[in-house]
Amino acid sequence: MRFRNTQNDLTVTAICGTTCCLLSFHIDVKKTKGMLGFAIEREDKTENEKYFLKGFKYFEETGLTAGNGQLFTTFEQPIQSFLWEDFTVKAKHEYVYNIIPVFGKPKLLKYGKSCSITVNTPSHELAEHEVYFNRGVAGSNAYASKFKNKRPSEMAPDEKETALKWLSRGLFEALIGFINSAKDNQYQLRAALYEFEYRPVLEAFKTAFEDRNVDVQIVYDSRGQKEKNEESISLVNLPASILTPRTKNSNYISHNKFIILLKNNVPISVWTGSTNITEKGIFGQCNTGHIIKNENIAQKYFEYWKCLQSDPELTTIKNKAFEIQKELRFDEIPNGTSVFFSPRKSKDILKTYSDFINNSNSLICGMFPFSFNKLIKEAVTKQTDQLKYILIDKEDKNTTLVTDDFDNIIVYGGYFEEPLFDWLKEKSAGGLFKSGTNFIHNKIMLIDPMGENPIVVIGSANFSDNSISNNDENTLIIKGNKDLADMYLTEFVRVFNHYYVRQIAKKMTQTNNRNPLHLFTDSKDWVPTFYKSTTLKGKRKKLYDNMVV
Repeated sequence: MRFRNTQNDLTVTAICGTTCCLLSFHIDVKKTKGMLGFAIEREDKTENEKYFLKGFKYFEETGLTAGNGQLFTTFEQPIQSFLWEDFTVKAKHEYVYNIIPVFGKPKLLKYGKSCSITVNTPSHELAEHEVYFNRGVAGSNAYASKFKNKRPSEMAPDEKETALKWLSRGLFEALIGFINSAKDNQYQLRAALYEFEYRPVLEAFKTAFEDRNVDVQIVYDSRGQKEKNEESISLVNLPASILTPRTKNSNYISHNKFIILLKNNVPISVWTGSTNITEKGIFGQCNTGHIIKNENIAQKYFEYWKCLQSDPELTTIKNKAFEIQKELRFDEIPNGTSVFFSPRKSKDILKTYSDFINNSNSLICGMFPFSFNKLIKEAVTKQTDQLKYILIDKEDKNTTLVTDDFDNIIVYGGYFEEPLFDWLKEKSAGGLFKSGTNFIHNKIMLIDPMGENPIVVIGSANFSDNSISNNDENTLIIKGNKDLADMYLTEFVRVFNHYYVRQIAKKMTQTNNRNPLHLFTDSKDWVPTFYKSTTLKGKRKKLYDNMVV
């Protein structure tokens, strides 16, 4: 959802998702002399609240003592940026932002004329898509403040419930809701799952089968995840009649995470995305649940699932995946939703992804949990004019990317192992939940998400050779859906900024002694970089200025 308003020579542009609103400000550069930033007042029309938003930064000159992740009102400690992100909005709400330029000096602020903009955040449910991101930042100042870095397994039941709900941010509830939408014996559920361990989800399947007479059939990985999956299956006492272990080609993995909903044996919708059925997958590492309500796409998933249920050999499933969807060049991808299944006979789809990057116009956003294909790496690191923001779970010999392109920002997951610059000590998802990836588990690529014809690529596949050639995987490519791109972009920015701050803060302790939480007192120290066409901040601001609303 995109909005813009101009008032008192100030233009405000907004992009809204379900839990994030991205704001950009523009004013004639001649009128920025002496500017100390912006105060941001937000009125929630839905819940009848009005107050100034808060930030981490403050003027050292005001004599404030900061600590423990303290926040300060922007009315007194303004935002020194022409780009701001509000990560505290709620779905289906109407907000009014009042953006006020601030001048003067730290102890004698003066306020200019403001610009107000009214925005409406969307529902999680769009026309045929429904998207849920968990909080995905278990290692955070917010978690440290709210829950004292305690593992949920060590909490009292009420506190654990509160913590998990906060971490889930609707993802778990949506997953259970999808299973529960199979209401009676008119419905069928067909699932293909890699890690199948979190007991409340297994119990939801069991309840659907035994109490509501839903026809349930589940294919689960019985190769790399055999022991853990079958232990959970045994604990919940899931009937063997509804289960099919995937055993063939034991060197590879049955990496899917999808559930098909059928009514009277007609596929009507699919739950997919990156979320494994584990406690850490749902509540810890960053993940997505994506529901698509498209009978044509659901039917393709069903055809693929029926092949999986036969526990096929590699050649058989490769032929089936190609039969359902042949290879497509990047310029052949149609508007709307396409689905690709793996394993495939060729790796052409990986070249298609690299071509997406090479032929983009302005902005690339990527989330990569693990190492990925060489062609995609080359496309990411090559010298270009477009901005590329890449988020990777951890830095190692396979994921270290070297680039001389200053437009290319590569960030790795991390947390404050010790307090830095008044932030709290944190714990990673690995310190809160057992096993698995600690930070980023999404598999997402956004191509020109602020443009008129954006592309969103999501699913279970890790953009690697193995994921395409050997593993059971599914990937959606959605082209031309601006509202969906806005949803994914806002969440990407939220998670990217979280880890970017931690990466930069750690580097700053090694390069200078200035506290990055201190605001500047001279507009020359922060304004000009937003008005230069060659700087990162200038290029980011220009994306908003040029965006069609």
